[in-house]
Amino acid sequence: MEKQYRRLSFIERLISRFAWVKPGEGRSVLLLFFGLFTLMFAYYLLKVIRDPLILKDGTAELKSYTTAAQAVVLLFIIPFFTQYFYKFSNAKDKTLFIRKVVVIFAGCLSIFAVGVAFNWSISIAFYIWLGVFSVILVSLYWSFCADCFNVKSGQRLFAIIAVGGSIGAWFGAKAAGWLYPIIGVLGLIFISTVLLLALATIIKISMKSIPEDAKPIDKYEKEAQKAEWHRGFELIFKRKYLLAIAVFITLLNWINSMGEYVLAKFVKQAVATTTKAPELFMTEFYSNYIGWFTLIGLVLQLFVVTRLFRWIGVGTSIMILPFVMMINYGLLFLMPVFTIAKWTLIAENSVNYSIQNTSRHALFLPIPREEKYLSKNVIEAFFYRFGDLLYAATVFIGVTYFDLGISGFIAFNFIMALGLFGVAMYIRSANQKQLDDSEPNSPPVLHNPMEPQVVSSGARTVLTIPENTFVDPDLGDAIRYRIEPINGSLPSWCQFDSTNLRLKLEPPVGYVSSIDIRLIAYDFDGLQADTELNIQVEQP
Repeated sequence: MEKQYRRLSFIERLISRFAWVKPGEGRSVLLLFFGLFTLMFAYYLLKVIRDPLILKDGTAELKSYTTAAQAVVLLFIIPFFTQYFYKFSNAKDKTLFIRKVVVIFAGCLSIFAVGVAFNWSISIAFYIWLGVFSVILVSLYWSFCADCFNVKSGQRLFAIIAVGGSIGAWFGAKAAGWLYPIIGVLGLIFISTVLLLALATIIKISMKSIPEDAKPIDKYEKEAQKAEWHRGFELIFKRKYLLAIAVFITLLNWINSMGEYVLAKFVKQAVATTTKAPELFMTEFYSNYIGWFTLIGLVLQLFVVTRLFRWIGVGTSIMILPFVMMINYGLLFLMPVFTIAKWTLIAENSVNYSIQNTSRHALFLPIPREEKYLSKNVIEAFFYRFGDLLYAATVFIGVTYFDLGISGFIAFNFIMALGLFGVAMYIRSANQKQLDDSEPNSPPVLHNPMEPQVVSSGARTVLTIPENTFVDPDLGDAIRYRIEPINGSLPSWCQFDSTNLRLKLEPPVGYVSSIDIRLIAYDFDGLQADTELNIQVEQP
């Protein structure tokens, strides 16, 4: 047989157990994986100390109102973000914009370190800043990933990149719990600052490593645009697809924040019954709580997300979290106890930080670069925090005017989850239309027909199938192979290694016959093509 043209590297073979990867993509995937790992590790080091700081100085209601203040702050930040994007969007180095933003956030952390050193009260300012950090930098990093890959490549590889975030979140949460008693708030801030500076370097290297056939081709006509502060909002309200995502994000965070409020109420009740110092109890609880949902999210990310994208698509995957929320708050309404609240929120956040996050970011793959950076950032920054604003208003009105207890807020969340599910259904159909319009899928095509093969009985033969036996006309799509007999069953002495494209044959001594095998090539969406291979077994 013809010599194989390209082969997967060791790293790519390892990645291929969890995601569809093509030769040459391993290095870029690994770099983006570690970039997200670094970002989420830094964020979760800070997140674990955020809630104890704010709850130490106030109540669960203060936590709600401070969260809402983030939406107001973002209204002032977005115009500067837009201007900054246009300033560097046409730079030869496409990473320049995001790297500068990362360095700015690292500088802000240095200011908080000074505040801690001089014993200033930073809890409210830090809480607001970290909320801005979480939505802007995480959204911006995924915009960068979407800018690195075309639609087909992103659908294949986003799941494994997201694993880096899940692992980073889990290690960050656990490390914060271990390190806090030793190095305190100041030490955690210092480590996070160093990690952000390392992230800026990883980003620059990552863009250079993307293979040519994985890069996006912007098919949209480019028009000269003024650097208007409201450009991101304008794009959202012009397109129903983006507007639906904005509504979805708003409702999602509204519900999730309400769930965290309910959990915070349970935590404050538990503090009154413990003999531990309140700050220590809450730090240990949130470290354990975040550790659990990040660990479960990691398992889902490794073994479920890619398969869901193949089986039901990105659009349908977006419906899973709303369904989980409906089940969770229905159960919690019937049994409103601390343990149930903890584990239902763990289940919700596990799905949110794995299936939901990856699906949400993949929704932006088939849109122009300007929308990936501006509209996505407005949606995941302002609209995300606008959900917090609605959540704070709900808490204020519910407590002040209706004297709602925990059960009342749980019932409210259940009703909201029903609405979220309806919006997800619309996004599903809109996403499919977006994909069909941008990059319709085609099946693999036979490119290099195989000749009949002759092997000897009683001897071991390994036939290597050329990787270009089939090619896929879709940019960025990948092909995998399997075999099946044309007649009867496949002999036990015939085994196929689909990873290395090797057909291992060891017919018994004296066996003389021929077998016909169908070689099937299928792409990520399941479209397939096949060809026949005849193998003649003769005496040596």
